[in-house]
Amino acid sequence: MNNKIFNFWQDKCVVVTGASSGLGRAVVEALAPFQIRFCLLSRRESEMLELALRLKDSGSTFWIKTCDVRKKAQVYSAIRDFHRQTGRIDAVWVNSGIGGSSALSEWKWDRIHDIIDTNLVGAMYTIIACLEFMVDQKSGVVIGIGSATAMRPIPTRGVYSLSKIGLEYLIESLAIELPEIQFTMIHPGFVDTPMVNKRKNTVWIVQPERAAKMMIRAVTRGKSFYIFPYRMSLLYRIVRLLPRPLYRKLAKRVVSNGRNKN
Repeated sequence: MNNKIFNFWQDKCVVVTGASSGLGRAVVEALAPFQIRFCLLSRRESEMLELALRLKDSGSTFWIKTCDVRKKAQVYSAIRDFHRQTGRIDAVWVNSGIGGSSALSEWKWDRIHDIIDTNLVGAMYTIIACLEFMVDQKSGVVIGIGSATAMRPIPTRGVYSLSKIGLEYLIESLAIELPEIQFTMIHPGFVDTPMVNKRKNTVWIVQPERAAKMMIRAVTRGKSFYIFPYRMSLLYRIVRLLPRPLYRKLAKRVVSNGRNKN
Protein backbone atom coordinates (compact mmCIF):
# COMPACT_ATOMS: atom_id res chain seq x y z
CA MET A 1 0.00 0.00 0.00
CA ASN A 2 1.28 3.52 -0.79
CA ASN A 3 1.86 6.50 1.51
CA LYS A 4 -1.48 8.10 0.65
CA ILE A 5 -3.33 5.05 1.93
CA PHE A 6 -1.15 4.86 5.03
CA ASN A 7 -1.68 8.55 5.85
CA PHE A 8 -5.43 8.27 5.29
CA TRP A 9 -5.92 5.35 7.69
CA GLN A 10 -3.12 5.66 10.26
CA ASP A 11 -4.36 6.02 13.87
CA LYS A 12 -8.01 6.11 12.85
CA CYS A 13 -10.87 4.85 15.02
CA VAL A 14 -12.73 2.40 12.79
CA VAL A 15 -15.96 0.44 13.33
CA VAL A 16 -16.38 -2.79 11.35
CA THR A 17 -19.62 -4.78 11.44
CA GLY A 18 -19.61 -8.39 10.32
CA ALA A 19 -15.98 -8.49 11.43
CA SER A 20 -15.84 -12.19 12.21
CA SER A 21 -15.73 -13.49 8.63
CA GLY A 22 -15.82 -12.70 4.92
CA LEU A 23 -15.17 -9.18 3.69
CA GLY A 24 -15.35 -7.68 7.18
CA ARG A 25 -12.55 -9.91 8.40
CA ALA A 26 -10.50 -9.25 5.26
CA VAL A 27 -10.83 -5.47 5.73
CA VAL A 28 -9.61 -5.74 9.33
CA GLU A 29 -6.62 -7.82 8.24
CA ALA A 30 -5.72 -5.36 5.48
CA LEU A 31 -6.01 -2.28 7.71
CA ALA A 32 -4.32 -3.73 10.80
CA PRO A 33 -0.78 -2.54 9.88
CA PHE A 34 -1.96 1.09 10.09
CA GLN A 35 -2.14 1.31 13.92
CA ILE A 36 -5.91 1.50 13.93
CA ARG A 37 -8.20 1.43 16.96
CA PHE A 38 -10.80 -1.07 15.83
CA CYS A 39 -14.33 -1.62 17.05
CA LEU A 40 -15.18 -5.14 15.89
CA LEU A 41 -18.87 -6.05 15.93
CA SER A 42 -20.37 -9.44 15.13
CA ARG A 43 -22.59 -12.10 16.66
CA ARG A 44 -19.61 -14.52 16.80
CA GLU A 45 -17.28 -13.42 19.57
CA SER A 46 -14.86 -16.35 19.36
CA GLU A 47 -13.97 -15.61 15.73
CA MET A 48 -13.31 -11.94 16.55
CA LEU A 49 -11.13 -12.89 19.52
CA GLU A 50 -9.16 -15.28 17.32
CA LEU A 51 -8.69 -12.54 14.71
CA ALA A 52 -7.52 -10.02 17.30
CA LEU A 53 -5.09 -12.53 18.79
CA ARG A 54 -3.61 -13.31 15.39
CA LEU A 55 -3.15 -9.58 14.69
CA LYS A 56 -1.93 -8.61 18.17
CA ASP A 57 1.52 -7.63 16.87
CA SER A 58 0.18 -5.56 13.97
CA GLY A 59 0.23 -2.27 15.87
CA SER A 60 -3.56 -1.96 16.00
CA THR A 61 -5.83 -2.39 19.01
CA PHE A 62 -9.11 -4.27 19.04
CA TRP A 63 -12.25 -3.43 21.02
CA ILE A 64 -14.60 -6.39 20.60
CA LYS A 65 -18.32 -6.54 21.24
CA THR A 66 -20.84 -9.24 20.50
CA CYS A 67 -23.57 -7.44 18.61
CA ASP A 68 -26.59 -8.37 16.53
CA VAL A 69 -27.08 -5.47 14.11
CA ARG A 70 -30.78 -6.29 13.95
CA LYS A 71 -31.06 -5.06 17.54
CA LYS A 72 -31.02 -1.26 17.69
CA ALA A 73 -30.17 -1.10 21.39
CA GLN A 74 -27.15 -3.37 20.95
CA VAL A 75 -25.79 -1.35 18.03
CA TYR A 76 -26.17 2.02 19.75
CA SER A 77 -24.76 0.72 23.03
CA ALA A 78 -21.67 -0.77 21.36
CA ILE A 79 -20.86 2.30 19.27
CA ARG A 80 -21.41 4.72 22.15
CA ASP A 81 -19.20 2.61 24.43
CA PHE A 82 -16.45 2.55 21.80
CA HIS A 83 -16.70 6.32 21.33
CA ARG A 84 -16.52 6.79 25.10
CA GLN A 85 -13.13 5.05 25.07
CA THR A 86 -11.67 6.66 21.95
CA GLY A 87 -13.34 10.07 21.74
CA ARG A 88 -13.77 9.70 17.96
CA ILE A 89 -15.26 7.57 15.23
CA ASP A 90 -13.42 8.20 11.98
CA ALA A 91 -14.83 5.47 9.75
CA VAL A 92 -17.44 2.72 9.72
CA TRP A 93 -17.49 -0.27 7.42
CA VAL A 94 -21.16 -1.32 7.20
CA ASN A 95 -20.50 -4.87 6.22
CA SER A 96 -22.96 -7.19 8.01
CA GLY A 97 -25.07 -9.03 5.49
CA ILE A 98 -26.79 -12.30 4.71
CA GLY A 99 -28.21 -13.83 1.55
CA GLY A 100 -31.04 -16.20 0.85
CA SER A 101 -33.72 -17.09 -1.63
CA SER A 102 -36.95 -15.14 -1.85
CA ALA A 103 -38.42 -17.33 -4.58
CA LEU A 104 -42.15 -17.64 -4.00
CA SER A 105 -41.87 -21.44 -4.02
CA GLU A 106 -39.40 -21.22 -1.11
CA TRP A 107 -40.84 -18.17 0.65
CA LYS A 108 -40.24 -18.13 4.41
CA TRP A 109 -41.12 -15.01 6.36
CA ASP A 110 -38.43 -15.60 8.98
CA ARG A 111 -35.74 -15.62 6.30
CA ILE A 112 -37.23 -12.56 4.57
CA HIS A 113 -37.19 -10.59 7.83
CA ASP A 114 -33.63 -11.71 8.55
CA ILE A 115 -32.40 -10.46 5.17
CA ILE A 116 -34.09 -7.06 5.44
CA ASP A 117 -33.34 -6.58 9.13
CA THR A 118 -29.66 -7.47 8.73
CA ASN A 119 -28.81 -5.93 5.36
CA LEU A 120 -30.91 -2.78 5.49
CA VAL A 121 -32.36 -2.04 8.93
CA GLY A 122 -29.18 -3.14 10.72
CA ALA A 123 -27.13 -1.03 8.31
CA MET A 124 -29.34 1.95 9.11
CA TYR A 125 -28.88 1.46 12.85
CA THR A 126 -25.10 1.31 12.38
CA ILE A 127 -24.85 4.34 10.11
CA ILE A 128 -27.08 6.62 12.16
CA ALA A 129 -25.40 5.60 15.42
CA CYS A 130 -21.99 6.54 13.97
CA LEU A 131 -23.27 9.76 12.40
CA GLU A 132 -24.33 10.83 15.88
CA PHE A 133 -20.62 11.50 16.47
CA MET A 134 -19.36 12.18 12.95
CA VAL A 135 -21.70 15.12 12.44
CA ASP A 136 -20.38 16.81 15.60
CA GLN A 137 -16.81 16.10 14.44
CA LYS A 138 -17.66 17.49 10.99
CA SER A 139 -15.71 14.56 9.55
CA GLY A 140 -15.93 10.84 9.03
CA VAL A 141 -16.22 8.10 6.43
CA VAL A 142 -19.21 5.79 5.96
CA ILE A 143 -18.65 2.76 3.74
CA GLY A 144 -21.71 0.76 2.71
CA ILE A 145 -21.10 -2.75 1.37
CA GLY A 146 -23.79 -3.73 -1.10
CA SER A 147 -23.66 -6.26 -3.92
CA ALA A 148 -23.32 -6.11 -7.68
CA THR A 149 -26.47 -8.25 -7.80
CA ALA A 150 -28.33 -5.04 -6.93
CA MET A 151 -27.90 -4.02 -10.58
CA ARG A 152 -31.53 -5.07 -11.20
CA PRO A 153 -34.00 -7.28 -9.31
CA ILE A 154 -32.46 -10.75 -9.53
CA PRO A 155 -34.96 -13.61 -10.02
CA THR A 156 -35.43 -15.58 -6.78
CA ARG A 157 -33.17 -13.05 -4.98
CA GLY A 158 -35.47 -10.03 -5.14
CA VAL A 159 -35.50 -9.31 -1.40
CA TYR A 160 -31.70 -9.47 -1.22
CA SER A 161 -31.48 -7.08 -4.19
CA LEU A 162 -34.03 -4.83 -2.48
CA SER A 163 -31.98 -4.67 0.71
CA LYS A 164 -28.80 -3.73 -1.11
CA ILE A 165 -30.28 -1.13 -3.46
CA GLY A 166 -32.11 0.29 -0.45
CA LEU A 167 -28.77 0.77 1.30
CA GLU A 168 -27.41 2.53 -1.78
CA TYR A 169 -30.36 4.94 -1.86
CA LEU A 170 -29.97 5.71 1.85
CA ILE A 171 -26.26 6.43 1.48
CA GLU A 172 -26.74 8.65 -1.55
CA SER A 173 -29.44 10.62 0.25
CA LEU A 174 -27.24 11.12 3.32
CA ALA A 175 -24.26 12.12 1.16
CA ILE A 176 -26.27 15.00 -0.29
CA GLU A 177 -27.53 16.04 3.13
CA LEU A 178 -24.13 15.82 4.88
CA PRO A 179 -21.38 17.03 2.50
CA GLU A 180 -18.83 17.16 5.34
CA ILE A 181 -18.98 13.35 5.64
CA GLN A 182 -17.53 11.01 3.01
CA PHE A 183 -19.99 8.33 1.92
CA THR A 184 -18.74 5.48 -0.26
CA MET A 185 -21.09 2.83 -1.62
CA ILE A 186 -19.35 -0.34 -2.76
CA HIS A 187 -21.00 -3.09 -4.78
CA PRO A 188 -18.62 -6.07 -4.79
CA GLY A 189 -18.89 -8.75 -7.41
CA PHE A 190 -18.43 -12.35 -6.29
CA VAL A 191 -15.86 -12.61 -3.50
CA ASP A 192 -14.66 -16.00 -2.25
CA THR A 193 -16.58 -15.92 1.05
CA PRO A 194 -18.94 -18.43 2.74
CA MET A 195 -21.98 -16.60 1.32
CA VAL A 196 -20.75 -16.94 -2.27
CA ASN A 197 -19.54 -20.52 -1.75
CA LYS A 198 -23.16 -21.58 -1.29
CA ARG A 199 -24.01 -20.47 -4.81
CA LYS A 200 -23.33 -22.34 -8.03
CA ASN A 201 -21.91 -21.10 -11.33
CA THR A 202 -20.41 -17.88 -9.98
CA VAL A 203 -18.00 -16.02 -12.25
CA TRP A 204 -15.09 -13.59 -11.85
CA ILE A 205 -14.42 -14.65 -8.26
CA VAL A 206 -12.14 -12.31 -6.29
CA GLN A 207 -10.18 -13.47 -3.25
CA PRO A 208 -11.05 -11.61 0.00
CA GLU A 209 -7.52 -10.24 0.46
CA ARG A 210 -7.54 -8.62 -2.98
CA ALA A 211 -11.12 -7.42 -2.53
CA ALA A 212 -10.21 -5.69 0.74
CA LYS A 213 -7.26 -3.88 -0.85
CA MET A 214 -9.40 -2.74 -3.79
CA MET A 215 -12.10 -1.39 -1.47
CA ILE A 216 -9.60 0.37 0.81
CA ARG A 217 -7.98 2.01 -2.21
CA ALA A 218 -11.37 3.20 -3.49
CA VAL A 219 -12.29 4.72 -0.13
CA THR A 220 -8.90 6.42 0.17
CA ARG A 221 -9.40 8.00 -3.24
CA GLY A 222 -12.72 9.43 -2.06
CA LYS A 223 -14.88 7.48 -4.49
CA SER A 224 -18.59 7.81 -3.82
CA PHE A 225 -19.50 4.70 -5.82
CA TYR A 226 -17.38 1.67 -6.63
CA ILE A 227 -18.01 -1.70 -8.26
CA PHE A 228 -15.42 -4.41 -8.71
CA PRO A 229 -13.97 -6.29 -10.49
CA TYR A 230 -13.89 -4.29 -13.72
CA ARG A 231 -15.90 -6.79 -15.76
CA MET A 232 -18.65 -6.83 -13.13
CA SER A 233 -18.64 -3.03 -13.12
CA LEU A 234 -19.14 -3.02 -16.87
CA LEU A 235 -21.91 -5.63 -16.69
CA TYR A 236 -23.61 -3.65 -13.90
CA ARG A 237 -23.79 -0.52 -16.02
CA ILE A 238 -24.99 -2.34 -19.11
CA VAL A 239 -27.75 -4.18 -17.25
CA ARG A 240 -28.92 -1.00 -15.54
CA LEU A 241 -29.38 0.61 -18.96
CA LEU A 242 -31.50 -2.20 -20.43
CA PRO A 243 -35.15 -1.29 -21.10
CA ARG A 244 -37.46 -3.06 -18.66
CA PRO A 245 -39.16 -5.32 -21.26
CA LEU A 246 -35.79 -6.49 -22.58
CA TYR A 247 -34.40 -7.11 -19.09
CA ARG A 248 -37.46 -9.15 -18.11
CA LYS A 249 -37.21 -11.21 -21.28
CA LEU A 250 -33.54 -11.99 -20.71
CA ALA A 251 -34.04 -12.72 -17.00
CA LYS A 252 -36.91 -15.12 -17.75
CA ARG A 253 -34.67 -16.94 -20.20
CA VAL A 254 -31.94 -17.30 -17.56
CA VAL A 255 -34.46 -18.71 -15.05
CA SER A 256 -35.87 -21.09 -17.66
CA ASN A 257 -32.40 -22.36 -18.60
CA GLY A 258 -31.61 -22.92 -14.93
CA ARG A 259 -34.75 -25.00 -14.44
CA ASN A 260 -33.98 -27.08 -17.50
CA LYS A 261 -30.49 -27.89 -16.19
CA ASN A 262 -31.99 -29.03 -12.91
